[in-house]
Amino acid sequence: MLGETLDAHAAGAQDAADELQPPAVPGPDDVMVLPEPQRNRPTVPLDRGRAAGRDPAELDVKLSRIEESPFWLTEEERSAATNPAPATGTPVAEPVNRPGGRVRRTGRSPRRAAPGLVGLVALALIATFFSWVSAEPFWLAVGHGDRGTATVARCIGSGVTQRCTGSFAATDGAFAVQKVTVLGVDPAHRAPGSTAAARMVDPHSRQAYVGNTGLLVHLRWVLGFVLVLLCGIGIAGLTGTRRLETLRARRTALLMSLAGPLILLAGFLAAAF
Repeated sequence: MLGETLDAHAAGAQDAADELQPPAVPGPDDVMVLPEPQRNRPTVPLDRGRAAGRDPAELDVKLSRIEESPFWLTEEERSAATNPAPATGTPVAEPVNRPGGRVRRTGRSPRRAAPGLVGLVALALIATFFSWVSAEPFWLAVGHGDRGTATVARCIGSGVTQRCTGSFAATDGAFAVQKVTVLGVDPAHRAPGSTAAARMVDPHSRQAYVGNTGLLVHLRWVLGFVLVLLCGIGIAGLTGTRRLETLRARRTALLMSLAGPLILLAGFLAAAF
């Protein structure tokens, strides 16, 4: 028993002495050498649901963004994604360089045919009306016509709305028209049976103009000619001439749009001569 007690006390003293000794400092020969990493080591997939307490749905969104990032696309794929190809049959507007740095796009889609056709017919009828009412005042303004005497039968209205009817007899007795519209009657000749010097373009006309060529006659044919020309410009706009591809085609279409009303005007001038 005594021997065992002495051995226990000796072991405890030895442990206390070991604890009091300073830690050993490693020498130059005691450096730990790590093994080289293996390049072909197996890849262990990570569990997305256990990554540092993050939401698996959030990780899926971030990973999908990384996979769909344009960083992985080639230059051709990026260009195709930025400028998608148009649908089949749709004309592509190509920019055309013009002098002065301006760019004009051509090949625009055409308008529907129905509105352009309706506008063409309507403006053609309007141009026909103004050509008809402007032909006789034009010939009278340039001095063409037969002189005679107009007899007023009835006048209604006043000013611009005045309407007078009567008869006309040529000065040389070549013809006489029993019922005509008498234009330009002044207040002194409004009474039934009053006579005044007047002119008619030809025996087939139904209008007699009282007095000399004045401002009213010039305004009638000037305004009529201007409105006929505006009808031609309107036809060009409604039929879509500016949507044609080439400059030559646009100019040709514009000239044809103006030529239609002008041909009508020329026809009425020839008929009224």
